[in-house]
Amino acid sequence: MNFELKKWYGAKGGSPLEAELNFRPDDGGADYLMVKKKNILAKLWRFFKPINKKTLFPAGGVLYGIICWALMKTIRMKTIGIENEKSLEKQKKNFIYGFWDGRQIMLFPFGIGKNIVTIRSTSDSGEFLHYTHSFFTYTTVRGSSSRGGIRALKGIIRKMRRGKNSAIAVDGPRGPYQKAKMGIIEIAKMTSSAILPLTAAVKKKIILKKYWNKIQIPFPGTSGVYVIGKPIFIPKQSDRQKMNNLLKLFEGELKKITEIADEYC
Repeated sequence: MNFELKKWYGAKGGSPLEAELNFRPDDGGADYLMVKKKNILAKLWRFFKPINKKTLFPAGGVLYGIICWALMKTIRMKTIGIENEKSLEKQKKNFIYGFWDGRQIMLFPFGIGKNIVTIRSTSDSGEFLHYTHSFFTYTTVRGSSSRGGIRALKGIIRKMRRGKNSAIAVDGPRGPYQKAKMGIIEIAKMTSSAILPLTAAVKKKIILKKYWNKIQIPFPGTSGVYVIGKPIFIPKQSDRQKMNNLLKLFEGELKKITEIADEYC
């Protein structure tokens, strides 16, 4: 029996000697073998990761985008509050869509052709979704609230100052569920952009409740609605207290239009 297995039994309350004498696959050994199998798979994934990044991620990301696009093409979507966006376009003012992470599948097509930059996480899933975002004409910058946040913030601000709009999942990448983070307020302040709360809902859907963001997957052929809330402006001179208040205002508006969308459906 190797050292790792002795440690495994030690963690379960036995001594290394007891582990040697009493080892049976049906008495914890099976659990150990399962963990060991997972470790082997993880090592294989890390070994082939450079290849996956060049082949699997691009192909899979684009394929996922095509599936989402084809699915949403079957769904009849109405837009409420489009005048809020049109008024900003008339003023030639940049905007940031702020939305809940779990409704991204429905929102992917909404930003096509709107010159949008968004954030992708530094994880493998973020690398995969980079190609999905590209399929929907979005530009991406790497980072998240938990890793590479400052780099992502600088990247978004740099691109928005060059004329791009943005879209941010305000409760991502790990929650809490429907709890907006400060990043969108900071970006809006530093780029003099307006924040547009945005949500979507459909009548028939699957909700994956085991995930923190409760991902919503629409049924083909159903109907639904996009709702754009009233724009929120962040004055340049806003202090931290003012920004906190504006974050609460934004979160309240996003929750309000989410309720409107869900009730509509």
